[in-house]
Amino acid sequence: MGASSGPRCLKCIDGCPGLDLHYFRKVCKNCRCPQEDHDLPSSDDMDFRPISLLFDTTMTSRDGKADWMARLEKLSIHDPGGLAQMCSPQNDVVISRLISENMRSQKYISMLPEDKQEFAAQLRRRQLQRQLPLHDLDPRFCSSLGEKEAAKYDKFIDKRRKKAAGIGQIGEVSSTGIVKCHNCKVKMESGSPAVIAARLPGECWHPGCFTCSTCRQLLVDNIYFGRDSRLYCGRHYADQLYPRCSACDEIIFAREYTQAEGRSWHVHHFCCWSCDSPLAGQRYIAKDDNPYCMVCFDKLYSKVCSTCQRPITDDAPGVTHGSLHWHACPHCFSCHACARALLNQPFILRNGRLYCSQECSYRLHGCSLTASIARQYAT
Repeated sequence: MGASSGPRCLKCIDGCPGLDLHYFRKVCKNCRCPQEDHDLPSSDDMDFRPISLLFDTTMTSRDGKADWMARLEKLSIHDPGGLAQMCSPQNDVVISRLISENMRSQKYISMLPEDKQEFAAQLRRRQLQRQLPLHDLDPRFCSSLGEKEAAKYDKFIDKRRKKAAGIGQIGEVSSTGIVKCHNCKVKMESGSPAVIAARLPGECWHPGCFTCSTCRQLLVDNIYFGRDSRLYCGRHYADQLYPRCSACDEIIFAREYTQAEGRSWHVHHFCCWSCDSPLAGQRYIAKDDNPYCMVCFDKLYSKVCSTCQRPITDDAPGVTHGSLHWHACPHCFSCHACARALLNQPFILRNGRLYCSQECSYRLHGCSLTASIARQYAT
């Protein structure tokens, strides 16, 4: 790892010198953790950017704050008629509600003890970046959009904003009949708090059940996307419609893309996780869900032969005994004294060296050990 002065990693702590963003992956080159797992600097503009992009507004928390709050006070969240206004995200009431929910989160954080505020703000910011990635909201944050793909992108974000995006409303269960949470199906008592989503009329949720149907995480600021009677965060709503590149994390709008290991890649992003060399038409090995070229995999993960000190490559059979490994060939897995091949034969191990008999062991060391059988494997 090289020197870096970028934001520290909240997962690796001292194990990462700081965020050094990969040139097309959304990960740190030092620790390979996602960008959102780092302590990125906070600002009102940055915190509100995903929200303003989603609803096509340039308003931030500082712009017209008093005006937003005045409009919020005119909206009764207990009035079903008022909820009907939320059906069109183009209505500025939606923006008002969205900004107010965000302010409520910030106000909640400010009420926590000072030593907890930073953690709570970081957690909220990370979740917002994960659920509403900027490259899903604006083409300026994308690196893989051609002219045709850009047209599809514009249609996608317009349709999403008009037909799927919404903000969950906090209210109370007022019906005297049986009302069940849409998620857990448990009866909700009259007067208990509930979340209502205008995109799914007639349904309500326990506040703790207002989660994404895919990742099961609470929806940050109650921002949801409705599809087929289910709620999704922004990321997983998009994943219902298009594949997502496992390298750059962007939605794939191209007709041709690579599928491997149950995941998808832009054709030009199907590269070795370590050296970034293209893997199209090449042999590779997957490790921890990431593809590696043969050279990098052997360098990073292959076992080393105790005799010749060379890596035991993936296509070469090997022999292992405890923590020691050998090539399964007569030259490497053989008696250190007489060079007799020991494959499938009893052997004596002393100081990491193989012997075929007590005589050979005694010849070099003046003592003998109990014979053992090694386990042969083929990778």
